[in-house]
Amino acid sequence: MTTDVVPTPTPVTIDRVAMIMKEFGIDLAVANDQGSGSQVATANLNGHHVLFAVIGSVLIIRSDRQTEMATADGNPAWHLACNQVNCFNFAAKAVVVDRAEKIVVRAEKDVPIAAGLNDVQLSVMLKNGIDNVLAIQDSVAQAGESLA
Repeated sequence: MTTDVVPTPTPVTIDRVAMIMKEFGIDLAVANDQGSGSQVATANLNGHHVLFAVIGSVLIIRSDRQTEMATADGNPAWHLACNQVNCFNFAAKAVVVDRAEKIVVRAEKDVPIAAGLNDVQLSVMLKNGIDNVLAIQDSVAQAGESLA
């Protein structure tokens, strides 16, 4: 009788995320805020600023892209572009952040990690999450250009 060894899920930490990303050839800039127990890292991927954050039972993969449109203009084009993309894509979501001088398009994917993930699972989830977030940014940019 043979027994297959099942990899044990382990807690997801920002250090594990950085280790897996290093295997992809990407070095993350990990925030070293000892006092708050910060679990945040960033990287520039294909010209997009991408944030990785471990918050409780979720790993958040987020990309923000500033547009040239001033928030004060009140033009709903980027809101409509996000809505258009969100209607047809369920892998990640896009929203407009309008609390700065210029409108920012934010794409985000939440990965459930409450039970932990083994290295293979974490690697697949990171690759999938990054691909989805960057694809959403590209889709919103295309939709925004057609609406502008």
